[in-house]
Parts: sequence; structure tokens; C-alpha cells
Amino acid sequence: MKTRRETGQKVLLREIQEEIHCPASIITKLGDFKNKAVFDDAIVKLLTYLVKLDGEIRLDDPELEECKFIPKNYKELGIKFPPLIEEQIIPSCIQQKLLY
Repeated sequence: MKTRRETGQKVLLREIQEEIHCPASIITKLGDFKNKAVFDDAIVKLLTYLVKLDGEIRLDDPELEECKFIPKNYKELGIKFPPLIEEQIIPSCIQQKLLY
């Protein structure tokens, strides 16, 4: 019996719904990014998308303590990200005029 695999986009939308109980729609793909993992030599690959949340975020999972929208002055506030996000994804979002 052949099974169909979910596309990355369908997985993303399903995970958003399961984790934060909020329907979402994909606006566009932002890009694919790779870098060395922080704690070992593994390579991390992130496929990133810009999504629109169609409702209120609800956190029911005890593994999810909080959800924050990161302000543009996040560095001044002492908020840190892994190198892949800090060095590649945020600059790409700035270049695409998604962050200022």
C-alpha cells in the first residue's frame, strides 16, 4: 500500500494548528537556510515561510511556555537567537523588507 507524504507546507500548517491552535495560511516561502548546529557538528536546515495567522494564539501545551513577537530592537533587549537565525534568516527578512 502506497502512502502519501505530507508536503512541507502542509506539515507547517498542521503543526501551527496543533501547537498554537490557530489556523494559518502561507503567504510565501522565504527561503531554505543551512548552518552547523550549535552543540554538535550536525547540519541544520530550515525551510522558512511567511504565514498569516487567522485567529488568536492559544498555548495549551506545557512544553510551550510563551509566545512572543520579536521587536526590531531585540538585540538591545538582550534577546538572542541561534546563529542560523541571527546570521541568515533575520538578514534575509530585512533584505526582503519584512523586518526593519
